[in-house]
Amino acid sequence: MTGNNNNNTKRRFVTCTEVDRISYLPENLIELILKKLPVQDAGVERLYLASLLSNIPCLVGLVIDGYFLQFSIAENIPKWLPHPANSLKCLYLIDFKFGDLYQLQGVLYIIRNSPNLRRLDEYNQDLPNVHLDVKPSLTYLEASDCLDQTLNRLKTINIMDVERSKPLLLFIKLLLEHSPTLEKISIRPRATADAQEKYNFSKDVTRFPQASSKAELHYLDP
Repeated sequence: MTGNNNNNTKRRFVTCTEVDRISYLPENLIELILKKLPVQDAGVERLYLASLLSNIPCLVGLVIDGYFLQFSIAENIPKWLPHPANSLKCLYLIDFKFGDLYQLQGVLYIIRNSPNLRRLDEYNQDLPNVHLDVKPSLTYLEASDCLDQTLNRLKTINIMDVERSKPLLLFIKLLLEHSPTLEKISIRPRATADAQEKYNFSKDVTRFPQASSKAELHYLDP
């Protein structure tokens, strides 16, 4: 997307929340996201999901908030994004709930339809835990057609400040199995994780089959 013609324009990233939740992230995280986005010309812009997805074909980097995806209707996403998003190279998920079926369906549809996606990041804030019935998500993630194509361009995955859970592990496993050119996956558990949880998390991910023989696992301390 192009910016306005103001000579004092700043860098812009795009989020799909009605409320600008990006501005409430820690300043250093906002700066990190802005630096990583290969978008020239930008301030913070709020768009409804339908409008945002309709503009994905011309975006290079996209920040998307899991909170909004949770209340969107996943079945409508194919209507809003009927064609591949060939320009999208970087996808940033904020507060994504791996146990929420709607969020999974939405983000996996975007991933499937972004054939040139090179980087996938997920960041969590320290938000209150919300009980979710994860059974639908597990069934979806375990289905053979959950991700029915290869992610040929995906090079980097960063999953930060997360709690070890079965939906998260299956999501990571899915990405590893479908990313033949992956070079690096970095995982940082939540700050409250104890030593046993950290060990189990690292052990689980290390055991997953990988489509890429060059992928390096970086397990980071909180």
